[in-house]
Amino acid sequence: MGSNMYPLSVLQWNPFQGCGYGCSYCKRSFQAQAKRQRRRCLDCYNYRPHTHPERLAQRLPRTGYMQFIFTVASGDVSFCPPDYFERILERIRNEEDRTFLIQSKNPKYFQRFDFPGNVVLGTTIETNRDSLAGQVSKAALPGKRLRDFRRVDHEDKMVTIEPVMDFDLPVMRRWMAAVKPCMIWLGYDSKDTGLVEPDGEKFRELHWALSSGGFTVILKKGPRVP
Repeated sequence: MGSNMYPLSVLQWNPFQGCGYGCSYCKRSFQAQAKRQRRRCLDCYNYRPHTHPERLAQRLPRTGYMQFIFTVASGDVSFCPPDYFERILERIRNEEDRTFLIQSKNPKYFQRFDFPGNVVLGTTIETNRDSLAGQVSKAALPGKRLRDFRRVDHEDKMVTIEPVMDFDLPVMRRWMAAVKPCMIWLGYDSKDTGLVEPDGEKFRELHWALSSGGFTVILKKGPRVP
């Protein structure tokens, strides 16, 4: 199964699943999808962090140019026990001809691991305004995410500015320049959960500023992409 979140994902691979950050905009997307799993797994149904060791041996498709396997797509890997996450990384190291995306709203978790070269590490930066992000999530505030992500010693990094919240353009440009991501995803809240968002003109200004700054920016499809 591919990913609605990332069209370049050829598979959502979930050997670990669940999250405790309680992001308001996640309730209508990932948490709503989890409600389909009541008969299969109550932990999945309740979106509680938990392991699925049987999926470690799951057959994984090959990835082409810019494609990846979205690893722990339904959850946040920072809730994963480190010893179990090492087992996930062991499988990834044995799949040198495949590329994997691992994303977290707590990139400090990444600092304790040695990632192979076929991994892209990602984090979400919805805004540079910590006060806005703190109203909708219990995750680390964007400013801390940025600082922690910069300290991660890994070549390929990705940033998701989605769902985008209102921002300060000069700050967002500086932040992306500091991280130097290999790609940036940009999009509105597709589930319309009432976030404080920029208008279309400001959205386009951010897109132009990042694209003209040399970044690969991929617009997320949705009902309000300008």
